[in-house]
Amino acid sequence: MITNFYHEPSIDTTLISLQHMEIRVRLPIEASQVRLIYWNKYKTEQYGILHQPMEAWSQTVEYAYYRTILTGMESRIRYLQYTFHYTIEGESYWLTTEGLHNEDTRKGGFAIPYAGDRDVIGTADWISNRVWYQIFPERFCNGDASNDPANVESWGCPPTRDNQMGGDIQGIISKLDYLTNLGINALYINPLFKATSNHKYDTMDYFQIDPQFGTIEDLKLLVSRCHELDIKVVLDLVFNHCGYEHPLFQDVIKNGESSVYRDWFYINEFPVVRSEVHYDSVGYYQWMPKLRTSNLHVQQYIFEIVSFWQKETGIDGWRIDVADEVEISFLRELKSVVKRINPNAFIIAEIWHDAKSLMMSGGTDSAMNYAWRSIVFDYILDRSISLGQFHARLTDLAHRYSLRELHQMYNLLGSHDTERIMTRCKENASDYLLLQAIQFIFPGNPVIYYGDELGLIGDNDPDCRACMPWDTDVLHSPIFNQTQSWVQHKKSHTVLQDGLVELIYLGESECYAMKRRNEHQEITLLLNFHHSSILLQPVLHQLNLSINHLITEPGSLDANPTHIGPRQFLLFQNNII
Repeated sequence: MITNFYHEPSIDTTLISLQHMEIRVRLPIEASQVRLIYWNKYKTEQYGILHQPMEAWSQTVEYAYYRTILTGMESRIRYLQYTFHYTIEGESYWLTTEGLHNEDTRKGGFAIPYAGDRDVIGTADWISNRVWYQIFPERFCNGDASNDPANVESWGCPPTRDNQMGGDIQGIISKLDYLTNLGINALYINPLFKATSNHKYDTMDYFQIDPQFGTIEDLKLLVSRCHELDIKVVLDLVFNHCGYEHPLFQDVIKNGESSVYRDWFYINEFPVVRSEVHYDSVGYYQWMPKLRTSNLHVQQYIFEIVSFWQKETGIDGWRIDVADEVEISFLRELKSVVKRINPNAFIIAEIWHDAKSLMMSGGTDSAMNYAWRSIVFDYILDRSISLGQFHARLTDLAHRYSLRELHQMYNLLGSHDTERIMTRCKENASDYLLLQAIQFIFPGNPVIYYGDELGLIGDNDPDCRACMPWDTDVLHSPIFNQTQSWVQHKKSHTVLQDGLVELIYLGESECYAMKRRNEHQEITLLLNFHHSSILLQPVLHQLNLSINHLITEPGSLDANPTHIGPRQFLLFQNNII
C-alpha cells in the first residue's frame, strides 16, 4: 500500500475569503491526474459532487506537492466535505480521513463545517508590493544635535553595547529622499519609546518618545511625510517585557508583596532584587522583567498603548518583539484591538522558528521569516546540506503556508539581532547577490536592514548596529545598484507580488530555478550554485525557456550568454498571451 501522502485540514487548508479556500496536499511523486472532489454535506443533490484539478508546484525525490483554490457553492463556505483522487500507473486512489481507498467513496471525507468571519486569513490591502527597510534609529542619522544625549560620541565611532551616537527621528525624516531613491515603501523602526539603553528594548515609559529621539510631534511629521511618499510605517512594540527601571517594576521592588503591581510580573521570590531567580525576564536578562499578559490590568495597559500611538500618529502597524514568548490567546486579542482602530493595520511577529501555529491562530498577519533564512544560509553559505535537501526543506516550508500567508511574510537576510549579511557571506559579494535574488523572487516581502544595501560589514551586536556612513558615496556601490534594481522589479511586476510559485530542482547540475506565474506573466530565476560555469542551453530546455526571454541583470555576465557563470543568476521573463 502506498502511504507517502499527507493532508491535515488544520494546517493544509487556509480560508482566504468567506467563499474561497486554498487546499494543499502532499502525494507520492508518481501521482498524476490529481483532483479535488467536494460537495455540500446537506445539499449534495442540489449542488452535486464537484471536481477540480489540483496543480503541482514542486516535486522532491519522494513527494509531489499540490495546491488549488476552491470556490464554495454559496456566498460562504459551509458544510464542505472533500476527498482527493489521483492515479498511479493507471490505478485510481481516493484519499479520505480514513486513509487510501481503491474505490470512489465519500465516507470519511475531510470536513469544513462553517467559514467564520474571523477565520479568514488577515491582510492589509497595501502589503503586496512592499519592500521593507529596517531602521535602528540611534545609528541611522543624527538630524537634530540639540537632543543628543550628554555622553554622545562622534558619528561613526566603533559601536559598543552602551555608547550613544545621536541618531533620531529628524535624521530619518532628512533621509526620506535617499529611501525613495532606493525605492523603499515600508519602514520598520526599532523601539522609539523612552528607555535607558541605546536599543530601547528596556522600556521605561510607553507613552513618551525617548527625548534623545525627539518628540511625538517629530513622529507625527515622519509618518505624515512617509504617507505622502506612499511609505508605510511600522513601530516596534515591546510588551513581553519592560525595563528594570520601569516605575511599575520599581514599585514591586520597593513595596514587595504589598505592591499593587506584584501580579503584573512573574515574581518568584520576595524581596525582589535584580537577579535571574527572583523574577522571570526575557532570555534571563535581568534588566528586562517579563510582563504577565494573562493579567487583565496588563492587557488593558497594552491595549491603551497601541490605541494611543495608532490614533495620535497614524502609524500603519506593529512589529511584536519576541512574539513567540507571548501567550497566543493574548496576541489574538491584541490583534483585534489593533484592527478595530485601523482594519488596514499590519502586524509582524518576531519568531525565530516555524510561525505556522501563530499564523493559524490569527495572532499575527506576518512573521519574521528566520526559518526561510536558515534554509538558504545552510545551503548557499554553509554547504551543510545538499541541493536536494535545500529543495526539500524549501518546498516543505512553502507547503506549510498558503500563498496568501507566504505573500505577506517578512523575508529578511539580516537584522539588529544578527551579524551583517555581508559579514555572514565572508564579504563575498557574489554570495550576497545570490541570496538577494532568492529573497526578491521567493513569495513574501523582502527586507533590507539599513546599510546592507551598501555592503556594510559587522559581527553581531554591537557591530551590526554601526552608524550609517553618510560621508561616503552611498549611491554608487554595485550592491546599491543591484538592490535598487530588485526593488523596482518587486514593485513593478505584479507576478512577484501575488503570483503562484514553482520550485524546480534540476538534478545534480547545481542549477536551481524559482518560477513565479500569474495569468499574464512568468518570471523565472535561474541560479548556478556551482563554482564553475554551466552550459546554458540544456538547462533552458529543461525549463522550456529561450534565451530571448532573458532580462539582463547585474548578476549576469553577458546579455546573450552561452553559459551561466559560477555563483551567478539569470532572470527570465515570459509574457503569457
